Amino acid sequence: MAKYYVAEGFSIEAGPQVGFLMSANAEYEASGGGESESDDEDVKDDFKGIDFGFGIGVGYKMDSGLNFAARYSLGLSNIAEDDEDDFSIQNNVMQISVGYMF
Repeated sequence: MAKYYVAEGFSIEAGPQVGFLMSANAEYEASGGGESESDDEDVKDDFKGIDFGFGIGVGYKMDSGLNFAARYSLGLSNIAEDDEDDFSIQNNVMQISVGYMF
């Protein structure tokens, strides 16, 4: 991503992003007939391993080294492994961060 300082300490950023799938789990809970059941399962094979997106964000860096940032990433690719269905799944992510540079 490219970062551009528009004023003292204040920046904007934009650019492409690539994501890599490390793990994917689904949790479920079912109940009926007075009984309930819950479990989780690995669903990594249902999703593609690489995701492409575009991110935009803003940030502010103080003279003390403390910095704040917010970023939104819009998923551009369908991450569902089965492309034959009539739907698509995309990632959309909002990030907020606080950091310190020394």
